[in-house]
Amino acid sequence: MSVLEELALRGRRGAEEADAGTRSSAALHVLDTLGCVAAGASHPVAAQLARFAADTGASGELRTPALAGRHGLRTAVWAEAVLGHADEYDALHPAAAVVPAAVVVPAALAVADREGLPGRAVVDAVIAGYEVVVEAGLRFGGPRLYGSAWWPTAVFGALGSAAAAASLLRLGHEETTAALGLAAAGLGGLLSADELGAGHYLLAGRAAADGVEAAQLARVGATASRTLLDGPAAAALGTGAAPASAETEPHLNNCVFKGYPCARPLHAALDALEALAARGLPVASARRIEILLPKALLRFVTADRAPAGPTEAAASAVFAVAAWLHGAAADVRFFRGALPRGVPEVALGHAPGLDAHLPDRWGARVIVDLADGQRAEQEVLSGGGGAARTVPGDAVTAKFRRNVGAREGDGRWEQWIERCLSLDTVPDVGDLRHTLCRLLRR
Repeated sequence: MSVLEELALRGRRGAEEADAGTRSSAALHVLDTLGCVAAGASHPVAAQLARFAADTGASGELRTPALAGRHGLRTAVWAEAVLGHADEYDALHPAAAVVPAAVVVPAALAVADREGLPGRAVVDAVIAGYEVVVEAGLRFGGPRLYGSAWWPTAVFGALGSAAAAASLLRLGHEETTAALGLAAAGLGGLLSADELGAGHYLLAGRAAADGVEAAQLARVGATASRTLLDGPAAAALGTGAAPASAETEPHLNNCVFKGYPCARPLHAALDALEALAARGLPVASARRIEILLPKALLRFVTADRAPAGPTEAAASAVFAVAAWLHGAAADVRFFRGALPRGVPEVALGHAPGLDAHLPDRWGARVIVDLADGQRAEQEVLSGGGGAARTVPGDAVTAKFRRNVGAREGDGRWEQWIERCLSLDTVPDVGDLRHTLCRLLRR
């Protein structure tokens, strides 16, 4: 059996065998991702997407929280996937080094909206999509692909989107395998070497939209090679697929919600600052903060005090530290403005002792020079694959409110949140999406 066939079976089983806890977690991932999309709508790249969509003149029947007006399926999926990841705030699977939320959730919601399907079908699709994209990342060593200049989410994201769409379109095993093959035929996505810009984030949108298109093509009989992930992908990526991972529980359950909207290498550094503050040290009045990272991760971050925009600010250790010092480390809006005055010197450096933990664990060592002349140090290692920590369900709901600008206790928003968290019981996903757009006035 080829890798694509194994992935098709695994995605289907994941959805069929998911327990109530997994299904509730899937609904929470939908909530979190939609909050990230809504927050992303104020990102500069959103205005670029809106102008592009207007210039193409293509309209459609779908409303989306990413763009004003109505759009076709591909545009809706593409825009939501781009904006869902634009602030680096979407959920990830650390060990696979993929961000499944941005590519799977927009695809599942838009297809379900177009097909007039209920929330239960979306939950199945999200579980299946996560299962496929995460398993692909695990089998091809997602974290190691970073060292070869591949972005694992761009490489495998279309597989997750295709699996989600195939579930919603009720494709059988042969058609689902064909959908994954059609998606695999266009796999790719290089990491940016200097400037991220829109190029990086557009890769997530293309992957999500291409996966949906692949499933639609499979539904009308299109086919592709079943062995694209056996020989061709192994040659292109420089590594063959590892044996299938154990199916002890759905991969969705090992995905984590991000606590900070900034580059992932900086998460451990912010957690180190939290740990120092918890020790009672006056970190807020520090004169200088030095962040030491593994050498391979230094290429993804800067110490820029005047970044060109939010994309660059999210990669700036200075901005991340400033956000933490101002109690805004979880607020995307902080990364949209200018650096406040009084932020101490922030330096980046190499911690050789952390190199050996890569790619399984990402870490940071923080050295703080306090105002009284004392020096304090704290080292944090991720729990596996790079996630320093995750946030619990109630914090995810609070994160959603913050991202959409809703006050806790606002009856309209609380009712919508409750409906989303009870996604299995929602009779019409289209109505849920359209209500969100009205609340956001988009």
